[in-house]
Amino acid sequence: MKVEGSITVLLAKILLPAILMVMLIVGGGCVKKVVVSDEAEREHPDMKKARALEEAGDSKGAQSAYEVLLNREPTMARAHLALAFLLDKSGQDYVGAIYHFRTYLALRPDTEKKAMIEDHVRAATLAWVGTIFTNQAAVLDRMGKLEGENKALKVRAANLESQTVQLRASLTAARVKYGVSEENASKSVDTISPPVAVPKSLGKTVKVEKLDTLKKMAARYYGDQGRWREIYEANKKKMKSPGDLRVGQMIFIPEKDKEVDP
Repeated sequence: MKVEGSITVLLAKILLPAILMVMLIVGGGCVKKVVVSDEAEREHPDMKKARALEEAGDSKGAQSAYEVLLNREPTMARAHLALAFLLDKSGQDYVGAIYHFRTYLALRPDTEKKAMIEDHVRAATLAWVGTIFTNQAAVLDRMGKLEGENKALKVRAANLESQTVQLRASLTAARVKYGVSEENASKSVDTISPPVAVPKSLGKTVKVEKLDTLKKMAARYYGDQGRWREIYEANKKKMKSPGDLRVGQMIFIPEKDKEVDP
């Protein structure tokens, strides 16, 4: 038993350093490989062009250049990382920044920058949440104002509906009182005037002569020019005004001994 224990301890002393050495070599190789890949992509001509625009202060131009490059080379991890930093720095597209940070980590899972990038992802996430709450407050404020305007419009609509009901009632009452036909029911109450009673006598129809006026005709047929209105009321449908007389026009003259109904 003592011999077996001694052998186990001896193997551990020999093999453990070797295993650790292999792990360090393998791990170091992965890290070195990531660094080499990043540097190679960083020297890509289109990456240099985008970086030059960014350094010149043309953020929009640089963003466009990175996006064009990624459309053509979607697996270029270093371009994702550069675009992520650009979007994060501008503060105008945190969601885009988070997406490109995570895409870089997916393409370079062994990168030595992993912890730093994850910190940027958390910061961008918090900043994005902050913008959501800020926008939400503005939206809620606007919604409150719109709700108030909507209530005011509802009150106004209710008042207009009430006025409409009253006008319809007045119109119906006027139509019934003055015998206005259904086709005139849509007219404003203010435009409806009660019909003037016309003579109910038979009378006679005469032709208008040259220089005739209603007063002259009243004097001729009644002996009283003051009764010209009776002639006008009897012919109102075909006369626009008391002076609307034309030579040859046929005019109805009510009987002399009949009066217009009051």
